[in-house]
Amino acid sequence: MTHPAYRPEIDGLRAVAIIPVVLFHAKVPGFGGGFAGVDVFFVISGYLITRIIMAQLAEGRFTLAGFFERRARRILPPIFPVLLASTLAAWAILTPPDFRQFAQSLAATALFGANFLFARSADYFTTQEGFTPLIHMWSLAVEEQFYLLFPPLLLILWKANRRLIVPAVLIVALGGLALAILAAPRHPLLAFYLLPTRMWELAVGSLCALAIRHIRPNGTLALAGLALIAAGFALIGEETSVPGPMMLLPVGGASLVILFAGTQNSAGRLLALRPLVGIGLVSFGLYLWHQPLFAIAHYQWLGPLPGGMIVAIIAMATALATMSWRWIEQPVRSRRILASRNKLAMACLAGTLLAAGAGLGGHLRLIEPRSASIMRQMDGARPAHFDQSVVIPDGAPLPFILYGDSHAGQYYPAFVERLGNGALLSENGCLSAPGINGWPDQPACARHVDRLIELAGDRQPPLVIWAQRWERELFDSATGQSLGALADGEGAVLFAAVDRLLGQLPPQTRLLLVGNSPTAWAAGDTMWGGWLRCRAYLNADCPVSYPAGMAEGRAESRLLAAYAAQNPRVDYLDAAAPLCPDGRCTIRDGDRLLYWDGSHLTVAAARRVVDSLDVRALAIPAPLP
Repeated sequence: MTHPAYRPEIDGLRAVAIIPVVLFHAKVPGFGGGFAGVDVFFVISGYLITRIIMAQLAEGRFTLAGFFERRARRILPPIFPVLLASTLAAWAILTPPDFRQFAQSLAATALFGANFLFARSADYFTTQEGFTPLIHMWSLAVEEQFYLLFPPLLLILWKANRRLIVPAVLIVALGGLALAILAAPRHPLLAFYLLPTRMWELAVGSLCALAIRHIRPNGTLALAGLALIAAGFALIGEETSVPGPMMLLPVGGASLVILFAGTQNSAGRLLALRPLVGIGLVSFGLYLWHQPLFAIAHYQWLGPLPGGMIVAIIAMATALATMSWRWIEQPVRSRRILASRNKLAMACLAGTLLAAGAGLGGHLRLIEPRSASIMRQMDGARPAHFDQSVVIPDGAPLPFILYGDSHAGQYYPAFVERLGNGALLSENGCLSAPGINGWPDQPACARHVDRLIELAGDRQPPLVIWAQRWERELFDSATGQSLGALADGEGAVLFAAVDRLLGQLPPQTRLLLVGNSPTAWAAGDTMWGGWLRCRAYLNADCPVSYPAGMAEGRAESRLLAAYAAQNPRVDYLDAAAPLCPDGRCTIRDGDRLLYWDGSHLTVAAARRVVDSLDVRALAIPAPLP
């Protein structure tokens, strides 16, 4: 027979897997390990796919074309409505930077490569908001990549030597587990998202399928499996090395349930209860729909979602999943819709191309969200130059080198306009001076100051401008030991490093220290993503200014100013003064924004700061080219 006998307890196990996943994404307390339900799904998928393939191989009916058609019928039609609805919601609500991230995830999802995209920079637990509506699609990508490799392997081994199938799958399982344990602490994103460190969970399910005909149901072992799954959900958390040894709890538990649960024992009867089976039947649609709904809700609500809203979203996701199962999944799988392979292929190709094309258009900014027009009207766009962390003009003398982190980069066009075509050396999030840095785990940060010293020695600029976010902890570059923060009274540590820097710069080069910009996020949680981001909240008002006493880096800026006053080669530029007139720091000045996100100045605001510089007071050659 082509399909093995139906086991209702497997659908019940699906419900056990999906419920914690939904509650985890709802951020319900007590379900911090709920994401491990995905690992249970991997075991179930490996089991079911292998049982079907082995049954068809035994009947002489298995073909790769038939297998991939069944996968397409099962997976693709339900995904397209989710992608369409998510895209419309993202267009209506997200800011342009977040929409661009969403578009990237849309294209990657359509091409079953979402895990590759997220493995680059998207921490599953603290990822950027634009990625969150489709962050769960990484697991579908892993499964589809597994399906591209595993069925051909089974087919080859079946034809070559069937006795090699179990050893080969066992090697995949053990090798994948070993790789996951080794990689998870060192490369957490790669280990979390990519197939090589996840395939062991699918392979364990495959081993269950290969072994189950030799197994008799055992209620005690099946209950032990449910207990292991529950222990996994309770003990695994965001700090757990994933997919490391702790994932053996849900994976091992799911295996015991699959192997030993049956209608003749209590575990099987429990899992076969109609409510659990019903949830399990619609679990695929529930998995697809719940995350975009929660992501959009979290995007529009400041703080934890109210309990009533969580219940309403879960009810909506369940209703959409039920409709998907009844009107899309079942008709397509039973061939009442898209009966022929050609019609299915055309429909799936059209949906894939539309989703991938929309994603590419959003990435290239050919398709923009509704908020883009508001952003342009208020001059609140991310500056086009901002992706340039290093700019070194050729040939002509350098009037200045602008040095620091991304807060230096925000001033670069304004300093070029004021002082001439200078150089930019910036490293995001990095404070670097001889012997100290603010990012001990990043060698590039420790070397950042060396690039400044080398460039200054080669080009002999009259001025080095050091601008950045000064509110950072300092570390010894050699040992990584914490040296405290500037605001904690550790000015001596920083200024001793500045003295060392001055000793390594050309003697005629002056140093201009730019004080901390006030930042928008100093106004509170509503402004963490900036004013445009704040507009999306339904339960918060967006401030246009805040008291100057709340400005970020005030203590650090006072120390910088005092140091500059005592050193004849050092000058100080107060960034807060032109941005905080009359005792209040401005976020929105009429119809113009001063910050394009929660921290960085717009070009117009950066000009305000640079224009307040008295060039004549600097003892450098003037006028500068």
